[in-house]
Amino acid sequence: MIAWQRIRALLNMRNKLNRAFGLLALLTLCACMADMPRDDAAARLAPAMDTSTSDLPSFGAPNPIRFSRSNQSLAEDFMALSFVLESGRQIPRISRFEGPITVALAPSAPPALEGELSRLLTRLRTEAGIAISATAYRTNSPAKITIEALPAERIAAAVPQAACFVVPNASTWQEFIRQRGRVTSDWASLTTRSRAAIFLPADASLQEMRDCLHEELGQALGPLNDLYDLTDSVFNDDNFHAVLTTTDMMFLRIFNDPSLQSGMGQADVAARLPAILGRINPTGGVVSSINLANRDNRAWSNAIGRALGPNMPEGQRLEHAQAALNIAQRSNMRDARLGFSYYALGRIALARDPDRAAAAFASAQDIYQRLPNTDVQRAHIAMQIGALALARGDMTAALLQSTIALPIARRSENAHLLASLSMLRATALEGLGRGSEAQRSRLEAYAWGRYGFADRSLMQIRLGEIANLAPNATQAARN
Repeated sequence: MIAWQRIRALLNMRNKLNRAFGLLALLTLCACMADMPRDDAAARLAPAMDTSTSDLPSFGAPNPIRFSRSNQSLAEDFMALSFVLESGRQIPRISRFEGPITVALAPSAPPALEGELSRLLTRLRTEAGIAISATAYRTNSPAKITIEALPAERIAAAVPQAACFVVPNASTWQEFIRQRGRVTSDWASLTTRSRAAIFLPADASLQEMRDCLHEELGQALGPLNDLYDLTDSVFNDDNFHAVLTTTDMMFLRIFNDPSLQSGMGQADVAARLPAILGRINPTGGVVSSINLANRDNRAWSNAIGRALGPNMPEGQRLEHAQAALNIAQRSNMRDARLGFSYYALGRIALARDPDRAAAAFASAQDIYQRLPNTDVQRAHIAMQIGALALARGDMTAALLQSTIALPIARRSENAHLLASLSMLRATALEGLGRGSEAQRSRLEAYAWGRYGFADRSLMQIRLGEIANLAPNATQAARN
């Protein structure tokens, strides 16, 4: 119960509940194993650990997963992202910042965020071709984009269920509060973007703040919509991706191309896309006619939203997840939405029916394997399949899943996933009698856990529960 209360507190800091899929899945798996004999694996497996906030691990120079995209698919995705809001409301024209863009961190931001911002701005300049730079924070002469860190509770009180967000025509929290609800804060009403403010949770982990920074700065500079059928983008409510991808950088490059201007409508933008893409992605082929049909299946979106929404009994979640899957199958969806339907069903079914969950994860993995640019999705599913393998005592299978997924987690810069996979690997190695290798993986798990979790006790719970999936592993190895 204590662990669940702490996880609930963490989840309340997140603007999209399904970011916590991996965490919740393992917890429900542990809950269904409550009658198994167990020892204190958290204490048994935990290495001596530095609990300071200094010298956090770093992902080093960005090395994003590459994409292979046709210009035809880029054009259609770009139009769907740029002229519709997440609510389904149409946007009559694009708006963007014109000219060089300055970004400033407010004094409330933790020092570690400055390094993350610097890495991101470098990528935006080199990969997206945007003239953007950091500047000093000044209230009397604000940057075009300001980033302010606030207590998560304060953010949630103003915007329930949002851990972080970006608003136009504001530079401070006070200014946002004053103009909330006015037309000046309506993205769809803008003709051009002059200022924007990003609000992040100051009491979150470095990963949580960094993920928010990538998503909100990406939307401040580019499209405002999210699409569930995208596999290689943070502009997707499934939230498999933690940082802006190479595809996202391509979207931002298009959005800020000199051939486009603020105030252009859909027809004008669509007419210019073939030439833009031919110039910036010459290997992507020719763009023929662009399909501008609405790709949103509202019935499916509503069902998946209810399955993942807050304050829903577990049985009803399962019903809504199954309904989403049924809609995807009935509508002949062959894209990422079908894979995500199976993934959601697997996550929710774990507590009641591990066999059903395992079948759902296997189906999701099979679907994602047939889709391009889905390494990250398959790494997340490998974590779940590996955890189930630990639970049934198959250490070799668990080790194989970690071997497949760890390089992908590292390249996609997901410390949560890295920590979990490293502990999965450590536990499997322990069960196979490979103690020294297991210790190295445990040390890596706790190092990345320090980056990924704001609450050290929550990190211990998370990693300890993974270890407890195979509570007799150490004893078995000794025998």
